[in-house]
Amino acid sequence: MQKSASLSLAHAQMILSKIPFFREFTPSERERVAENQTAFVIARPKEMIVHKGDEGRSFYIMLSGTASVLCPNSAEENELVGLEPGDVFGEIAFLSNSPRTTDVKAKEVCILMVIDRAMMAGLRVDIREKIKDQLIYKLVQRILSQ
Repeated sequence: MQKSASLSLAHAQMILSKIPFFREFTPSERERVAENQTAFVIARPKEMIVHKGDEGRSFYIMLSGTASVLCPNSAEENELVGLEPGDVFGEIAFLSNSPRTTDVKAKEVCILMVIDRAMMAGLRVDIREKIKDQLIYKLVQRILSQ
């Protein structure tokens, strides 16, 4: 994946304002998150975003595009679930310090926000808490939908 050099601060803020994950954030909090330009990456169609077995040092928020979570024990690329803008993935490995359990592959061009521990440490406590709250919410939603 490549870092997104062409995403201006204003454009990044506009994208974040449309993503449900950031709905509870104030405009200044979204601006603070968007200031970290290295957090925005672009995945090309058919590019692997996450590889099963890799260390989970970050999690991802899909900002645009679509991707597939692939069945981990299949010789073929069977899609377990599709990912769309607003979806979060990689959070289990990030939170548990464990290896990735599946592959994630871009279906089309995707803009992603990558949040790692260094970025989290650099954010204000109130912003970190909102990110943690959203991760908990997303995990509960996933459990309830199964």
